[in-house]
Amino acid sequence: MATDRSSTVDDATAVELWGRVIRGFTATNRRVHAVFKERFDLNEAEVETLLSLVRRPDHQARHNTLATAAGFSTGGFTKVADKLTARGFTERNACSADRRVSYLQLTAQGAELAAELEVVAAEVNREYVIEVLGFERASLVADAFVELYQAHHNAAKP
Repeated sequence: MATDRSSTVDDATAVELWGRVIRGFTATNRRVHAVFKERFDLNEAEVETLLSLVRRPDHQARHNTLATAAGFSTGGFTKVADKLTARGFTERNACSADRRVSYLQLTAQGAELAAELEVVAAEVNREYVIEVLGFERASLVADAFVELYQAHHNAAKP
């Protein structure tokens, strides 16, 4: 974790820096997800869930794993899973070893859609991020966000 004299950064600069990060992320994220909404009628959590599942060899994951990745509680994620299942993109599977555990798995239709989503995700990332920043800077931003995620995703909630 970087510690390059953050205590010497004055309050106004620290707040302004955070505002710049949030504005850039929010504007870009809105544009990216507008494409998914327009082309596929999927919201952000649905897209993230399908992309998470397609990147797994067996195209399935525990509900709680997917909920965490999408930024939801397990209960809140149930609505996402319900919508994807109702549309025929996923199915629920019980764990044979522990009946408290359930999995969400892509159907054939869901795997096909998720493969299309990957192509579009790559296209919009190239257009909205890599072409704007260049590959090297885009990689630095991505690495910085991974570092922030690792530092804070398991932190106690205030």
